[in-house]
Amino acid sequence: MSNSERELLERASQLIEDKKGYRLVVLDLRETSIPTSYFLIAEGENPIHVRAIAEELLAKMPLEPLHIEGLTEGRWVLLDYGDFVVHLFEREARTFYDLEGLWSDRIVRESD
Repeated sequence: MSNSERELLERASQLIEDKKGYRLVVLDLRETSIPTSYFLIAEGENPIHVRAIAEELLAKMPLEPLHIEGLTEGRWVLLDYGDFVVHLFEREARTFYDLEGLWSDRIVRESD
């Protein structure tokens, strides 16, 4: 991981934690067929909370995402920053899609 990738992932993680997002997980996908290097997965209490976390990232990250999905609904928001993708879930959606379960051998960071 380059210093700039690490710094951006750390910045996104800190912004999520500052907005009381929880259960952060970073997946290293560099040696898979997924067209990004990392997934940063986190959870909010409900769709309003998930949207608030996403809006904080949109306002305070030093770069614009290449693609955004799910912001209106707030159940699963995807922010694609190229080298990494942020997935913000409300609890039920995260349990249903279980992204970290699909790549449990790729987890490089977990927090409560």
